Amino acid sequence: MIDFRYHLVSLVSVFLALAVGIVLGAGPLKEPIGESLQSQVDSLRADRDDLRAKIDAANGNIDKQNDFVTSAAPELIGDTLKGEDVSIIGAPNADPEQVEEVTNRIKEAGGKIGGDVSFVDNTLSLKDSKDFLKTLRDSVPSLPKDDSTALRSALVIALTGKATMLERGQDRDAAEKKSSGIFDAFVDAGRLRTDTDHKPTSLFVVIDDENSKLADETEPSPEATNDKANRTLITDFINSLTSDSKSVVVAGDAGSAQNGLVSILRTEKSRASTVDGLGLGAGAVITVRALAAGEAGTHGHYGFSDDAEEIMPGKGKD
Repeated sequence: MIDFRYHLVSLVSVFLALAVGIVLGAGPLKEPIGESLQSQVDSLRADRDDLRAKIDAANGNIDKQNDFVTSAAPELIGDTLKGEDVSIIGAPNADPEQVEEVTNRIKEAGGKIGGDVSFVDNTLSLKDSKDFLKTLRDSVPSLPKDDSTALRSALVIALTGKATMLERGQDRDAAEKKSSGIFDAFVDAGRLRTDTDHKPTSLFVVIDDENSKLADETEPSPEATNDKANRTLITDFINSLTSDSKSVVVAGDAGSAQNGLVSILRTEKSRASTVDGLGLGAGAVITVRALAAGEAGTHGHYGFSDDAEEIMPGKGKD
């Protein structure tokens, strides 16, 4: 049985160990320990100052590039889109100011806004889509059998007035003639928001959500799962849109370049051009230049991030 003497010996041992530690720490080990800690602190401070200097330098370079491109905008984009109709597609949470800035730059370049639409969370979702799909198939019976592909194809037809995904012949011709009806079906079902009349175009700018950031793989919440699934539908749509368009540019801010639509499309080597830097004055200018370059057959990834090719499109990857 454990008695009082056992507890007493244990307490004495604890206090003895504590006393020895204090003596050693205040005596022969004091300076080595102190010097080691001080050295680590000095090293961390030096690393912090170095990183801060690099960040300041990088931000300074971005500011200089941004100021140059913004001030040179009239010469850089003048008449590059003269007489062209352009559709702007906003993601569900796109910043209205970014949309407006891109719109104004397109007009400065001589272009016209053929359509201004916004996606909603269920634009391409299969949830509660049974009746909507029936409406689409009643209008275009030759839509693909796969429901997701059918939704994507119908939206491409609505926006471009082309149906190259369908067999050549009467089915394709009939579908293309019904593009306005298909567009209205998306609007009436609440799957598209728009304040403009329907007008098919061959040039498109897709503006990603503001500060776009997908949920991490380590967050298996329903919201994260739904967000990733919805982004997959949108990227599939964009890739399909490039087949029936002359030029498709996906533009976003720094968040989109890190972990949003711009990042995904760059990773997938999409034929859609991408631009990061919206929110900076130069972002909208670069978007217009990328759109014009795409029309001329040049596709690339432009902007300020490390994986962008260059500040202004002069060359690209087909």
